Amino acid sequence: MIGPAFDAMAYRLVAGKRARAAAAWPAEQRLLATAAGPLCVRDSGGTLPPLVIAVASPCVIAHYDALYDELRREFRVIIFDMPGFGFSVPRARDRHRLADGCATIGALLDTLDLHDVTLACASINGLYAIAASQQQRRRLARLLLVQTPDCRNMKAWFARVTQRIMRTPGAGQYVNFISRRRFPPVWYRIAVADRARHAAFTDPARAALESGGCYCFASFVQGMVETREDDPLLRVPDDLPVTVVWGTRDRTHQRTDAGSVQNHCPHAEIIRFDAVGHYPDLEAPEAFAALLRERVPTPTS
Repeated sequence: MIGPAFDAMAYRLVAGKRARAAAAWPAEQRLLATAAGPLCVRDSGGTLPPLVIAVASPCVIAHYDALYDELRREFRVIIFDMPGFGFSVPRARDRHRLADGCATIGALLDTLDLHDVTLACASINGLYAIAASQQQRRRLARLLLVQTPDCRNMKAWFARVTQRIMRTPGAGQYVNFISRRRFPPVWYRIAVADRARHAAFTDPARAALESGGCYCFASFVQGMVETREDDPLLRVPDDLPVTVVWGTRDRTHQRTDAGSVQNHCPHAEIIRFDAVGHYPDLEAPEAFAALLRERVPTPTS
């Protein structure tokens, strides 16, 4: 576990920056102690139906401000950084395997004692959500997956978009850490459809990294490589509604079969957003919010 140990050590070096950044967080944002470690969470609170969103890296919680403000009057909106990303610091034992991501989601739901949850997760986090749908079925009302194909297509995608060194324990984490600030502008130029919005995506990510934020992408990739395509966790219960949102102008997924996710949840509906790329929820927050309102009954609907 040399790679995760390196992550934990490296990001301890910038703990002071994170502490100073935390002083400027919105009132609803905090570090939440869970069985999976401390998670950075923004939580609107209250008794409205809970909507839990896992941040899709290299985005950070600040990227979701518009969506948060759009939905907080109808939902208890809870947005959190996965371990090793944003301001959820990595631990030396974090492996980022399917079971680990599943356990993180479960730990958050258990800590906040949430029920009737709409769980919204993108990309590899979507596979974590699929795994959590079995173990946390009693707490979930529906899944909303974004840009999530099946495991086989996801692993093929990682092979196409990542450098070989990122799959090498130790060396991958080192290169990841020293080059972390250079990645967001390159990534968003490829993944976000509207060129005029590249800076709006890049700036919050860079600001977080400059403030001690985490980006343990190499560990993330290495954990994904270990995932078996026939893992029994990769099956959504038949009685759990699933909606998959897919941005058709995502250049990183041009060779990916969006419908392949139905190998894990045959009953899933797939909604295509034709004008956006890798982040349909963030590139088209109003359309995403409208879809959410259509699919999720609330006291105000």
